[in-house]
Amino acid sequence: MNVPRSVLLSFAATALVALSAPAVAVPAHPASVARDLAQLRQATAGFHRLDHAFIAGWTQDITGCLASPEGGMGYHFANFDALSDGVAEALRPELLVYAPSASGGLKLVAVEYLVFADQLPEGAPIPMLFGQHFHFNPAVDAWVLHAWVWEHNPSGMFADWNPRISCD
Repeated sequence: MNVPRSVLLSFAATALVALSAPAVAVPAHPASVARDLAQLRQATAGFHRLDHAFIAGWTQDITGCLASPEGGMGYHFANFDALSDGVAEALRPELLVYAPSASGGLKLVAVEYLVFADQLPEGAPIPMLFGQHFHFNPAVDAWVLHAWVWEHNPSGMFADWNPRISCD
């Protein structure tokens, strides 16, 4: 399935409203989740340099820097191959999330998983990774999950917004 660019670009215009669902507190991670998150860090460690992400198939920013009263997210860079397959894979996120750094550049802070609603077969379960169910984002008609593996998030590892991230 080809993901229409207009759908992804609409993410920037409407995500602030749609993604402001309250963060859910997550209990301490079991050992298997901690191991899976460590593997995700290892799989994405090479993308601290944005040029390496581009070489590996991620696009230019598709959202602009996203922020809300609950905090920020940053800029979302998409891997269209991952977006088009409708499968959530822990070591192959659909989006890399970068935030402005103190030096004026961008730093890798999180990943986001995204499965469009029309990619799930009828009656299929809600996608789940790291013991977390994705939540529905009606603005992009997709199930989403953030993982703040490169920047501590006081709101929780899997919260949408991070109060430590600012677009200013």
